[in-house]
Amino acid sequence: MRKFLLKSGLIGVGVWWSYRWLSQRTAVKVPLNHRRTDVPYTTTPTLFIPGWGGNAWTYNGLLRWLARHGYGHQVMTIVVDRRGQLRVQGDWSMQADNPLIQVLFAHPFTRDYQQQIAWLTTVLRELKSHTQVATYNMVAHSWGGSAAVNQLVRQGGTTDLPRLNRLVLLGAPVNEATPTKPDAMYERLTATKQNLAAITPGIIHNVYGLLAGRLTDGEVPVHQITALRAVVCDSPLQYREHPVSGISHGRLHSAPQMWQLIAHLLWSPDQVFN
Repeated sequence: MRKFLLKSGLIGVGVWWSYRWLSQRTAVKVPLNHRRTDVPYTTTPTLFIPGWGGNAWTYNGLLRWLARHGYGHQVMTIVVDRRGQLRVQGDWSMQADNPLIQVLFAHPFTRDYQQQIAWLTTVLRELKSHTQVATYNMVAHSWGGSAAVNQLVRQGGTTDLPRLNRLVLLGAPVNEATPTKPDAMYERLTATKQNLAAITPGIIHNVYGLLAGRLTDGEVPVHQITALRAVVCDSPLQYREHPVSGISHGRLHSAPQMWQLIAHLLWSPDQVFN
């Protein structure tokens, strides 16, 4: 029995470390082999933030698709460990070709998204101080979006961070309160929303799925997502909501239909682009 338990334990450890290794393997980077006439190309990077438990697989398909269709290409991967230390893979250049940056959390199974808020701040500060990034776009799914919103409201106006250009949220539950339990994170968010008065104008696109006959994407109710309205109202930020029928929570980042929408929201020339 002891040998069996030891063998089972070793197999379990091996499976876990194999998963860890595979889940942080980004897809082969596809170069930007052509430029579109309907897309503005700038040096502004777009960061891709996974949700709870998310990994490289969250955005690998989208990143390949964006490069193959001429929207932008991945130049860097930033892995954040439990202590907030960064491991950077790839090279940064100031070429105007819509650079894409994949952000991964080495420990994505956290109790809440409080740590992700701090980790995102570290990533943005690193981009500002070491690569002189002045503006950024961000695509963030689920709790990754909740963390992005909290980071923006709490610290978006500080001078040591780049300023937001466009933020695309995918099913981000900013208010998870229940009739019997308030959401402390949302209460803190609303208590600090006055910080947005000092922020440079940017755009937030709040995207969410609607399953047939239901006000939910199957995991996150719509009211948890649209609670963001009350936070950004009367701020310099432009705020727009985009319900998408028939899309579940997991497909918000993985469906080709969504990839086209995300590309449009990030680089549509009919909106002000810095």
